[in-house]
Amino acid sequence: MGKLMPRKFRVLLGAVALFALNAWICRELFRAEFLHNLSSNEGAFVAISRFYRENFTDLRWFPWFDGGMPIENAYQPLLPFLAAATGWVTGWSVERAFHFVLAVGYALGPVTLFWFAWDWSESLAVSLTAGLVYSLTSFAELLIPVLRVSISAGNGAAGNGWPDGHWVPLRLYNLIHYAEDPHILALTLLPLALLFLRRLFERRDAASLVGAVVFSASVVLTNAFGAVDLALGGICIALALGRGFPLLAVAGVTAYCWASPWLPPSLLRLITKDQWGARGAFSGDFRALGFLLLLLATVALLWRLTRKLPPFERFAALFAPWMVVFPVAYFLAGVSLVPQGNRYQLELEMALALFCAAVCSLGSRLAPRRLQYAAIGLLVLAGIAEARVYRHYARNILQPLDISRTIEAKTANWLDRNLPGGRAMVAGDTQFLYNVFTDNPQLGGGHEPQVPNWMNLVSLYEINTGDGAGAKDGEISLFWLKAFGVQAIVVPGEKSRETYHPIARPHKFEGLLPVLWHEEDDTIYAVPLRSKSLAHVIPKSAVVTRKPLHGLDTDPARAWVAALDDPSLPTAQFRLSGNSRFRVVAPLRREQVISVQMTWMPGWKATVSGRPIPVRGDGLGQMILEPACEGTCVVEASFGVTAEAWICRIVSMLALFSLLAASVFRSSAYSV
Repeated sequence: MGKLMPRKFRVLLGAVALFALNAWICRELFRAEFLHNLSSNEGAFVAISRFYRENFTDLRWFPWFDGGMPIENAYQPLLPFLAAATGWVTGWSVERAFHFVLAVGYALGPVTLFWFAWDWSESLAVSLTAGLVYSLTSFAELLIPVLRVSISAGNGAAGNGWPDGHWVPLRLYNLIHYAEDPHILALTLLPLALLFLRRLFERRDAASLVGAVVFSASVVLTNAFGAVDLALGGICIALALGRGFPLLAVAGVTAYCWASPWLPPSLLRLITKDQWGARGAFSGDFRALGFLLLLLATVALLWRLTRKLPPFERFAALFAPWMVVFPVAYFLAGVSLVPQGNRYQLELEMALALFCAAVCSLGSRLAPRRLQYAAIGLLVLAGIAEARVYRHYARNILQPLDISRTIEAKTANWLDRNLPGGRAMVAGDTQFLYNVFTDNPQLGGGHEPQVPNWMNLVSLYEINTGDGAGAKDGEISLFWLKAFGVQAIVVPGEKSRETYHPIARPHKFEGLLPVLWHEEDDTIYAVPLRSKSLAHVIPKSAVVTRKPLHGLDTDPARAWVAALDDPSLPTAQFRLSGNSRFRVVAPLRREQVISVQMTWMPGWKATVSGRPIPVRGDGLGQMILEPACEGTCVVEASFGVTAEAWICRIVSMLALFSLLAASVFRSSAYSV
């Protein structure tokens, strides 16, 4: 057959077959709008995609989540940008465009892994093994029992006689059930970044450098886990080849410089700090140290034992231990070696698919031809059977949902109609979907690790849990609702169809707050505010000067909250213009200031009659404007570019020009 079919055509045919297989498995996803996955935070990603699509010319400030934040804090931009662009080009709803991008990314994952393996091994059998194993097996479920998914999972449907156990698509399950959307897209791009890094180490040409930088930046701009994967993958390639570390540093630094406007150093510090707080911090004990030492010793031993193997097989042997140990240590020993080590189960799947391909490569040299053919036949039969199981499972989990009949949509639509522009606290999974339906800001949002205002998270935690509040739970919750300008709060009751029921004592607001709306067991309460404006005239003495220690530490903000209800103080008019500008009109005395219930960040500037005025943050992380004027004052404020942002933009342009110059002049070698 090799003589009848050109080699490149066979490779193309293999890639198309892998894409078709995975597209067939998840085919409903290409046309889906809403699925039965409301317990995931996918709605938050869809909302960000909608924001990109509808506000493409004003993307500096994102006002919908957590009191507002710079757009780069909302999430890494590549997935929402692709969804927004797809929706704009096709005219589809943002929900359908988002799921179409996910479906393409899911189906392409095994294809990019196939290409990486082919480009290095130049063996169709080896690369197809990698792609098919990644498509149709789940080593994470085999190694970690708690991850095993029932064939009947999703919608509560029965297995209908299909075999149960651990051979179901964990990658698809994570995509739908946990909304690992950016993570899985990053893993689709990862093999392309590693492919060009390997080419760069071997060829040292400009085209490989450009490819390595572009795809490395794309991985990191999709998901933070991709940065760890990329670093370890690049190191393992260099170890397998015995060269390339300086070029890895060059490519990595250039990629970061190019992407830095979306990942400035201040955001990296925030991500690094908050990621350790999500689902288990680093286990700084002897067990963690033991795991790390064992892992390093294993990799060092494998590096010595595999010296005579081809570089591709050596890479697979070096890369797999890292990606296996991270989730295994987390789930089986309760040890976190990296932030959120539980989520590296997806990397484990990819790494062991490559390892199987390496075993296939080794076996093709050692096993007799007849044995090889027999093994291939058995694997083909097993693959066909498993593909049918995967397809059955996917059809079960990818059922469409009439979103209009859900309590989440009913709640969001009521608030959109009856509280236009008003900030609400939306509890549970409704917060994820809230901004899919409305532009109204909310106190939460659904993605905590990049929220810049810590006090915003503190208030949410205390309102939801009432931790330590006792009989004062309702009173303290009301205090924080007022402090952050919340006009209404959504409270799911015990019988609510909402998934999480995060408010531990849902009846604490009964008799304390007036009811605006009630349906089934969900209630919207009004928060009594003297003014619905987000801007307030207060005396300087009421400014919060100390950050509260926790949700029960209300003393620093008591004078500020009292000022909100003080009838002797004038009210201020607040109007948001676009996303990144607002105007405040208020009668002021010179000793008074304006407090704005929006997150303060460097970059906010304000003027009165063209005169710059000081803008700073208070102890709650919100804005203080100091107009120092008498009479009716008009304050114009806008979020601009900080010194850090300017530096990142300049560095990014320099990196881009360097890549363009390298491409134009086609340097054939690097002296590094």
